Amino acid sequence: MQLLKATMLIILMLTGLPAAAGVLDEIRETGELRLAYRMESPPFSSRAPEALAPEGFTIDICRIIAGDIQTHLGLEELKITWVKVDADERIQAIVDGRAHIECGITSVTLSRQERVDFSNLFYATGASLMILNSSDIRNVNDLDNKRVSVVEGTTTETVLVEALEERGINARVVRVPNHADALKRLVNKNTDAMAADQATLFGIGFKSSGEHRLVITEDMLSFEPYALPLPRNDADFRLVVNRSLSNLYQRGDVGRSWERHFGVHGVKPTQMLLTLYRLNSFSE
Repeated sequence: MQLLKATMLIILMLTGLPAAAGVLDEIRETGELRLAYRMESPPFSSRAPEALAPEGFTIDICRIIAGDIQTHLGLEELKITWVKVDADERIQAIVDGRAHIECGITSVTLSRQERVDFSNLFYATGASLMILNSSDIRNVNDLDNKRVSVVEGTTTETVLVEALEERGINARVVRVPNHADALKRLVNKNTDAMAADQATLFGIGFKSSGEHRLVITEDMLSFEPYALPLPRNDADFRLVVNRSLSNLYQRGDVGRSWERHFGVHGVKPTQMLLTLYRLNSFSE
């Protein structure tokens, strides 16, 4: 009888506890949305030294999401705080609560889902190589006794190392902190190639002063599905983000942002990407 009473008391105490506050509650209370961004990942997420805020394809998407969050919460104003992160710390920034959304180029992986949740997909690409046009490298098989740089902590690093090991290619992998460092090494001929996803390679190459000397190989080492890292186990916040993504796909906002960052350079979305947006458009 005493055990039964004690059990009932514990149940009553637990059911009387208030629900744990989620991200939406925090934003409503503080009036602040913290968005993480990458400094050197054009055309998705970058920031010039003199710029007041970052810019890029993913940044555009996050700004639209921020507006929808503000509307959902009925806030007259919503302060956006930009949090700079690099490849190594971007996931931890979400885990620690320094940022509510990471607006960069992060691939969805099962291991990352042990630490954060992800929004629905907003982009898909694949890892490849960028070389100087004078190079004899055409694909990963030509990297034997060559130097190839890759940003440490990225999925590209993992697939590059695996590809080299599987094919028995003796290449020197140079791990760097960001894409700007990798590009500098390539242009200065301190490395023979740099590895990253094709869309990022295009953006970096176009913005460099030596873009006419740069070539992106056609083969892809991986499939890279991009989504926005979010705090884990917060279904309400994730739903607001995903509703915003679905709506912007259906309205065509994603196409206008694409044109601003890719289309002006003559790059068209792939059929795979168009299908992705179709598959991630949901009705109410």
